[in-house]
Amino acid sequence: MTESLPAAVHPEHLTESFLRSGLLGSGRVRNVVVESSRNTILSRIARLHLTYDGTADGAPKSVILKTGLPDRASSGRQEVAFYTQVVEAMRTRMVPRGYEAHWDAKQNAWHLLHEDLTDTHVVATVWPLPPSVEQCQAIMRARARFPAAWWDDARLGTTVGVWSDEDAIDR
Repeated sequence: MTESLPAAVHPEHLTESFLRSGLLGSGRVRNVVVESSRNTILSRIARLHLTYDGTADGAPKSVILKTGLPDRASSGRQEVAFYTQVVEAMRTRMVPRGYEAHWDAKQNAWHLLHEDLTDTHVVATVWPLPPSVEQCQAIMRARARFPAAWWDDARLGTTVGVWSDEDAIDR
C-alpha cells in the first residue's frame, strides 16, 4: 500500500522519539511501511510496520498512527490533551502506550503514535454489528476501571485537566 506519511513517522523522527523514550538502543529506524489504513468518522488510523538497523531489542515492530481527517482536524485537540495530560499522570496504565501526541494549532493538525495491540487484543465485531451481551459486559467492566481509578483524585482540575465553568457547560 502506497500512502504519504506525515513527518512524525519518517524513520529519522521515529528514531529520535524512541531514543528519547528509552525504547531504542544503538539502533535506528530504517523503514516504515503502511500495513493497513482506514478512515473512521473523525480520523484516519494506520498500522505501520517498522524495520531497524542495529540493536533495537526494546523497540516496537509496529505502531498505530492516528491523524485527523482534513475536514475534521480540530477533533484531535482534546484527544491529544488527554494523552499528554491525563495519561501521563496515570498511576496505572489502562490505555495503549503512547509514543507521541502532537497538536499543531497553526496547521490545525494532530497525530497520535501508539503501541500496536493488534496481535494481543481482539476487535469484538466489525461495524455496524453490535457486540454480544457478554462482550458488552466485558467492555463495560474494562471501561469502568478508568473513572474508578480517577474517582476523587485531588489532581483533577488542578494539575490534570480543568473544571468547566457554567458558561462552558451551557455552550
